[in-house]
Parts: sequence; structure tokens; C-alpha cells
Amino acid sequence: MHVQRFLGSAWASVHGPKSPQALVVSILEEGFSGLAASPGPRPISWSAVRAASDDLPIQFACVRAANPLADRSALTSLCSQSDAERAVAHRAVTDAVNCAMTIGTQTVVLDLGVVGVHGDIEAEDVNEHNYTWSHERAQALLARRKVGRNAFVDGACRELFAIIKSFPEMNFCVTQGRSLRAVLDLESMHDIVEDLGGRRLGYWHDAGISARREQILSEAQGEWLESFGNRLQGMTLGDASGDGLYLPPGAGGVDYGLCASYVPRVGNAFPVVLELDLSVAPGEMAGMRSCLDKYGL
Repeated sequence: MHVQRFLGSAWASVHGPKSPQALVVSILEEGFSGLAASPGPRPISWSAVRAASDDLPIQFACVRAANPLADRSALTSLCSQSDAERAVAHRAVTDAVNCAMTIGTQTVVLDLGVVGVHGDIEAEDVNEHNYTWSHERAQALLARRKVGRNAFVDGACRELFAIIKSFPEMNFCVTQGRSLRAVLDLESMHDIVEDLGGRRLGYWHDAGISARREQILSEAQGEWLESFGNRLQGMTLGDASGDGLYLPPGAGGVDYGLCASYVPRVGNAFPVVLELDLSVAPGEMAGMRSCLDKYGL
């Protein structure tokens, strides 16, 4: 098993050096192979970062089109029935592809947005602060999601077909969304894969969101890996519990031994990304590395 460990850029944009040269040097000094790009709290000049890395052994795992630290993003409306709302999501996908070309990666990770429901929503984010998810609350929201589910999954199939056709040089992966209204769940992933037929679509496992879905919905996190391990292109490894999402590894319910068991045994190095909440202090990095080292991640 050979993995390459990357750091999520959303956390690095706040806690890392502001100079592109200093940023890439600090990433290597902390033992990472490079960065995974995404929108974040502070903008990063990816062209400057790429230029600063030209003489350094740094790589870029992927571009995640949505900010993983935000409960909503431009991709929230990817499968909306509104042309104007979808146009916002389309621009975000195009921006992600342009970023990927700038930094020299072909992997773009997409969140497929949410299913529209009628009426107000009390809470939906698996990382909702000051909110206690009960079985009844979660199931009530899922029941509302079920009403519009089929139309939005059909929309996801159309959108993915168009995206893959528009950018044939890119390797697109889908990943879990933070909302319990997310278009992508286990059932819809099966439907999407079947609908797309032989068209290439990868799966990127977000271990933290999978763990929260298990905690809230009793949905086994290993079921994602068991069902779609043959499409697995990478993993995001921030931990999760009722206290938060993208916690330091070992601080939540992610089963790292399980994750490690699905890393391909042959082929190219497998990318894993340490995505962290902004509250995680840089001083915790050594302990986080030790935890991942223990599992070979």
C-alpha cells in the first residue's frame, strides 16, 4: 500500500504562510506531498503557487469544486430546476477545471448539491452547530427530500453527462455533501453510475461526512467503500463527531483501519487529503501525522 498525503488548501490558506514560496516549502516540511485545492476562507493565487513549486517536489492531488468548510457553496444548486441557479454552479465547475489546469492535475471532485424541498428547513448540515440530530428529526427531513428526489437525481445524471462531455481531459469524481438533503446518497450513486453507463466517473470518499452520516442516520460508512471501491480515486480524512467536522484524525468516529483496507494494493500512489476545520491549531500537526502513520494513511 502506497499513499501520498496532501493537505487541504482551505485550512492552509488561513494557517499557512501567505507567500506562495513559503507556503509550498512549509507543506513539504510538514511531510505532505502537496496540496488539494478548493475554494476557501482566503483566496490563493494558484498560478503563483504553481510557479513557486516549479523547482520543488510538490504535487497537487485534486481540485474540490466546493469549499469543504462551508455548509453551502455554488455547487448547492448544481441540480436545481432553475436555469439561473444552475448557471452559478456551472461557473463553479468551470472555475475548478481552470484551477486544475493551472496547477497541473486532472482530478476534479464534485458535490452534486441538494434536493429541493418545500417549506422552511430547521437544520440540514451534518455539522450544524448547537443542534442535536435525533432519529426523528433526520428521518423527517429525509421524508421531505424523498418527494423531489427522483427529479434531482435525473438532473444530476444530465449535469454529469454534460460536464464529462464538455471537459473530456478531466477526471471527475463525486463525493458526499454536508447536507442531509444531498442529491448524492448510496441509492442515488447506484442510479447515477447505471445511467452514465461506461462514461468515466470516479468516487472520492469523504471519511468525515461518511462518519457523520453513520452517527446521524445509522448508515454504515463502510457501505460507501464496499459499493464503490472499484471507482475510488482518493479520500478526504478529516475526522468527525457531534463536536464538529474535519477534526484531527483520531478525535471522532472515522474508522481509519477500514479506510486503509480499501487503498489499492497496486498501481500509482493513492492520494489522501487531510482536510481540517479552521479551529484546528497548527501545533496539532505532529499528532495528526502520527495517527495517520499508524494506519498507513
